[in-house]
Amino acid sequence: MESISYDRFTTPEAEINHTGQKFLLESGRQNRKMYIIYGVLVLYVFILTLAVGIKISQVSQDVADVGLSVESIVASIKEAPKTLQIENAHFSERVMPVRGPCQEDWVFYKDSCYFQSSAKKSWQNAENNCIQKGSHLVVVNDLDELDFLSAIVKTSNSYWMGLVEKEEGQWSWVDGTDFSATEHHWDIGQPDDWDFRVNGEDCGQIHARITEERRRLWNDADCTLSYPYICERKPKSH
Repeated sequence: MESISYDRFTTPEAEINHTGQKFLLESGRQNRKMYIIYGVLVLYVFILTLAVGIKISQVSQDVADVGLSVESIVASIKEAPKTLQIENAHFSERVMPVRGPCQEDWVFYKDSCYFQSSAKKSWQNAENNCIQKGSHLVVVNDLDELDFLSAIVKTSNSYWMGLVEKEEGQWSWVDGTDFSATEHHWDIGQPDDWDFRVNGEDCGQIHARITEERRRLWNDADCTLSYPYICERKPKSH
């Protein structure tokens, strides 16, 4: 007996169902793609927002830092006059010495130039060295000048000044200034013309001892001893 084969035919309803399922499947895939794209966009926007927020925070901190720096600079400018004051100054108007019209290594104060030596010499050699520089050992005319000199000296040594006792009890300034017409600022018990010195003590110096007012007063000493010294002269334009 011959076998009879039958062709399978789909009905219109089956085709419609198949097409619908295919459409739903494709639609679901597209929806998943959209969800993925949407999720990626949301994540990107979140990351971007986070980055912008961090950047804004950094900029705000930078602005705050700049503000603090400006405030610090302004405060430094306001404090500048105070920082310019000499550490051991005892009156407010004293400021760091300036070169002004003076040559290098000289400082200017009240129309005079001052040189502070680092080398130590006897009084006469110190005066000779000042003369070679076109000057003389410093002549202290008043308390303000003494305060200035007290403030600029760099060491704890005594310093020769232009005061000498040519005759017993007769002190004189090297530039001819009348000693009796100037203020006298001897340290306590000075001048004592210490008897133990063979050569006596006939030369004046700015004492190493510092008073409570941060001032160095005068002392008499043996002229042959070696001390640093201070020279004084008028600026070259004078």
